[in-house]
Amino acid sequence: MSDWQITETQLYDVNTLLQRSDNVLVNLFITRTAQESKLFPVLPYINLCMTESYYRYPDIVREITQHVTPEEIGHWARESSNNFTHMRAYCHFNFYLLGRANLIRMGLIRPEDNLEDLWLMCDWWNRMMKAFNRERATTFAADAANIAPLHAERTLQVFEADAIAVDADPKLRNAAAKFIATATQYNLLAHCECRLGLHSSGPYALGGDTLMHVRHFTNLAEGDFSWLDGVAEDVPFGNLVMPVITKGVGIEITDFGSAYTSPEDYQSKVLGVGLYASDSLSERHVPVGMGSPKELADTFEHLTETLTQATRKLYKRISGWTARQRIDAGLYVYFQGLAEPAHMAGVFRHEEWEFVDERNNRLRPMYNEEFALDSYVENWAALLGPQGSSNEYYLHPEHYQIWRKAGQPAGAPVPHPGRQGFLVSSNVLRDHDYSRRVNPDGRGELRGENSLPGKTGKWRTTQGDLTQEEFNSKARAFRPKGAQEPWVHIDDSWVKWNWKSDEVDALYKHTQEGSRLIEGKGSTLRRADLDKIRADAGEPTWQSFPTAGAEA
Repeated sequence: MSDWQITETQLYDVNTLLQRSDNVLVNLFITRTAQESKLFPVLPYINLCMTESYYRYPDIVREITQHVTPEEIGHWARESSNNFTHMRAYCHFNFYLLGRANLIRMGLIRPEDNLEDLWLMCDWWNRMMKAFNRERATTFAADAANIAPLHAERTLQVFEADAIAVDADPKLRNAAAKFIATATQYNLLAHCECRLGLHSSGPYALGGDTLMHVRHFTNLAEGDFSWLDGVAEDVPFGNLVMPVITKGVGIEITDFGSAYTSPEDYQSKVLGVGLYASDSLSERHVPVGMGSPKELADTFEHLTETLTQATRKLYKRISGWTARQRIDAGLYVYFQGLAEPAHMAGVFRHEEWEFVDERNNRLRPMYNEEFALDSYVENWAALLGPQGSSNEYYLHPEHYQIWRKAGQPAGAPVPHPGRQGFLVSSNVLRDHDYSRRVNPDGRGELRGENSLPGKTGKWRTTQGDLTQEEFNSKARAFRPKGAQEPWVHIDDSWVKWNWKSDEVDALYKHTQEGSRLIEGKGSTLRRADLDKIRADAGEPTWQSFPTAGAEA
């Protein structure tokens, strides 16, 4: 019998979040994604990662919260762009839930088991995401019509004002397009053919039919992944942030962090771009090659060549891996979705992030590619099987909505009564026959093994190349000024009514440091002011471009 007891309010909060996560996840799996690769066994490593997350995430979160609160993580992640992205933030919680669901279907645990862990993960993630997304006031992008704004007005003004028109230099448009393609391909390979290193935020309105979205490329250089040691030694930045201004392009961004554009091929409709470095040790976004159109074009070309060479080295390294090593590397990529909060807390220990728990290893023979595909489709998307059913009367909101929109063709059965959430019964309020934690003695009892060579390199950051201990030490002593008092709670809602205050002005000037056009301008700027500043500098305003006639 458990001596920890959940309250009725906490229980209903847990179940509500389980169901909302269920709805979002099923919609994403049905409508948005495919998981295939000729190089990596993607579905086996995804399934195994979910179970790994269930066994190990709660204790990692407990250690993190000893040093930094979930709200502090959310505030910190808004100030700089790092590996805490919308995609990875989504993974922190939902990987754990998918592992829980898989173990329930196997009959290894009950929905009420390890209930304290479940409450911890729900409460920690919910608080963190509300702080992270406070400007849009939702935890899921799906609840904001699939847009994912992240940056405050003060940051967006810098991006908008400083972006360089792609036609300002004869080679800039082509160089920017090649960089996006090359960085995307390299990043996918570095992340074992998954999208966890690619992320977008926005879109943001620039007036008329002009939008800006921001592309983030993370884990580019030597850092968390041991297989990039030596391969990425010449890659100068760990994370790169690229604002992209387009005209006549519709953009939506899901909880998977992917930008979907209409039309798909939008490169000809790009008006301007920028480039910045940023990570969890930076105060703000640091301009890269932004001194002139030529400098930016040359920077894109240099980065493209560097990433091309790193891609060749990485293919060569991966070609020597066994199937087991490829599965483990993919598992590590997904599992390290939670790594950035550990970096922020200064408690990241690499050896704990690249090994597989012995309880998870026992499932490895079962998760071959054939079974893993069936598990993915039937358990996470179609919600089939008796273990996936809620009751004979239940209609899953996402499945039923698709059925209704299809026009209920004659003879078409209503959807299967499947449910991903596995709600916790209210009976736990009176019968406490459940375990509290999956690891009663904490992280000390974990046992596992690693099939890949150990890490040998350092971490490339905006503070230089650091050892693990140097990185942890700097992180423990650092908080971005915008995430601390007196500025942490100055949001756009406050600025709207208090933009003349000295406090707001100081915050804006802090964000503007290093801006090539608006440094020191403060909090009084509006779009007309940005346009005048650009015009006075001999640069086009974004509304001066003719309408391209594309879909908006």
